[in-house]
Amino acid sequence: MKILNYLLLVGVFCLIGFVLYLYLRDSDTDRRKRSALSFEMEKPPIEQLVDITAQILNGFLRKNFTNQNLTKQELDNKNAAKARLRQALKDAAYGDREAKTTIKEYIKSIITTNPSLPINENTICEFIPFDSPQNLTAQDKFLMIIQSYLNLYGDEAVSRLFADLELDHHNEINSDDMEHMFETLSNPEACRKLGITPHMLDWGYEEQLEFITQRVFESYKGFGVADVFLEANIDEIDAGVSGIPSGSFVLNNKFVHKIQYSYDSLWIMVHGRNIHLSCLSFGSQENLERVCHNIYKYHATKVFSREKGYVVSSMKNGSRVVVTRPPFSDKYAFYVRKFDSAPSIAPESLITGPGCEIPLTLFKWFVKGQRNIAITGQQGTGKTTMLKAAIAWIENLNIRTQELAFELNLAFSYPDKNISSFQETDSVSAQEGLNLQKKTNGSVNIVGEVSDAKQASHIIQTANVASLFAMFTHHAKTTRALVDMFALNLLQIGLYKEKRDAVEISARTLNVDIHLENEKGYRHIDRISEVIPIEDREYPSETIQKQYEKENGRPMPYNEDLALLDQREYYRRQTDRNLFHVNELCRWNRDHFELIHMPSDNMIQEIRSRIQNQAEEELFLQDMERIQAIDREMRKQFSLET
Repeated sequence: MKILNYLLLVGVFCLIGFVLYLYLRDSDTDRRKRSALSFEMEKPPIEQLVDITAQILNGFLRKNFTNQNLTKQELDNKNAAKARLRQALKDAAYGDREAKTTIKEYIKSIITTNPSLPINENTICEFIPFDSPQNLTAQDKFLMIIQSYLNLYGDEAVSRLFADLELDHHNEINSDDMEHMFETLSNPEACRKLGITPHMLDWGYEEQLEFITQRVFESYKGFGVADVFLEANIDEIDAGVSGIPSGSFVLNNKFVHKIQYSYDSLWIMVHGRNIHLSCLSFGSQENLERVCHNIYKYHATKVFSREKGYVVSSMKNGSRVVVTRPPFSDKYAFYVRKFDSAPSIAPESLITGPGCEIPLTLFKWFVKGQRNIAITGQQGTGKTTMLKAAIAWIENLNIRTQELAFELNLAFSYPDKNISSFQETDSVSAQEGLNLQKKTNGSVNIVGEVSDAKQASHIIQTANVASLFAMFTHHAKTTRALVDMFALNLLQIGLYKEKRDAVEISARTLNVDIHLENEKGYRHIDRISEVIPIEDREYPSETIQKQYEKENGRPMPYNEDLALLDQREYYRRQTDRNLFHVNELCRWNRDHFELIHMPSDNMIQEIRSRIQNQAEEELFLQDMERIQAIDREMRKQFSLET
């Protein structure tokens, strides 16, 4: 009986324990669920995940494994893992794709396995309401669309999106636009009518988890809302450029319906068109400043501070980045100019359209003939891309580049060519870099962009002394403006005292101007011009005296009238004499290329003198005849069509 009572008592205690376990388990589940649902009240869910991720990763990096009774092999493995993580975090902050993928895998593991986080298939929509599109923000919707396009089309995601939804002519994408875009892409029938992949927004758990992981990464080590655009083939990203500076002054809300702060500002340039993504925001001033302090660091030679309120640098993907801050500027901002570091595009794919053989042939022989070439045009016309493509025509010559920040990345485009690149630093001036280049056996000097007087003088010096020829880009609107601007630059830094001398050296140095335009997203060569210096002719007395001596067999006696003629000619040459002539060779005439004039006889002879073999010289002369025949056909064809 005692044994039976004992067993009964044990059974009761077991039953109570089991019930207590069930209660505590359910209570813990409810607690976790309430914790997830209370994120919004305490802090936005993404920020919570960022904090937890940073805490765990930083804790691992600080951890000392020497007191854990590990074997030497285990200790080495732990320290090696720390080193790999530290390097990946550093490279991810530079924009390295591989490192970014590594860190995102760490983040995904943390947010799905950490005991304090309930992220799983059942709870993921409590962080971002994927199951309730009406509760998604405009920013969520836009980033979901971009992520879907990145998954489908990679680097061409943005271009493809704008083409699919016919957004090429939009100057702004606001919240209303976003609602329409999301509704269209969520409708399979509408997608099929537009030729768009249907169901691209029908995400499963893996796609949702990847999206949340990306959001955590861009707030932790990424570049905020601009992060996804750095992987796309677009022209430019500008952030912090519109809206008012945060906390600078108080506005009278009576006159302002909605305050737009600078951290709500993101602009992109696609096919030469600026588009304001007003539906996107960095979320806070702190986040925008964090990105500004990180995005420039990969190739930075200067410190970004109050004392130095701007930095020009380059990113690991080859993009040029400029950051600014108060008091130098009115607000924090950054500007990313994207350059393709992949193998260069062939010139034949850039110069297209009826009669394109004319500019293509001229350009090719100007490069092969070692002429000094300026590629001009406004921002977004494709000058840098055209410059990189033209380097394909340079054969067996050593190429040297001088840049403010590394942006051409020619070593990636032409790994088989002899190329070295230099940039100015705080301790090495541009002039020192030039002097060094003279000692590196460089034959061709390349400058990504001539934007100041020092760079202009650099071109003049290298083109006339240190190299066979030079190529560069410039923002000049006309060929005459290009020469005049160079002359002004030479006067500014004191290389010349007289404007006439500065213009003469500029006109003799700048042989060819390839001018680009961007017309409604169509980038093309607008014109090709030759700069022809006007050489001093004989003074009147010299001509008359030679003729007299030829006819009479003796020198002409002194004549006061001839002296007066020479005096007048001297003063004319010092005042209003034109020092150079612009010979327009080729231009785009609305729908085809025209050959306006042939290169001058002197240009033809200079090119022939630089060609190394007879076969190429014959090919050059044949090409000159061929483009004249093509022009005749173009004129006949378009005259008939008109």
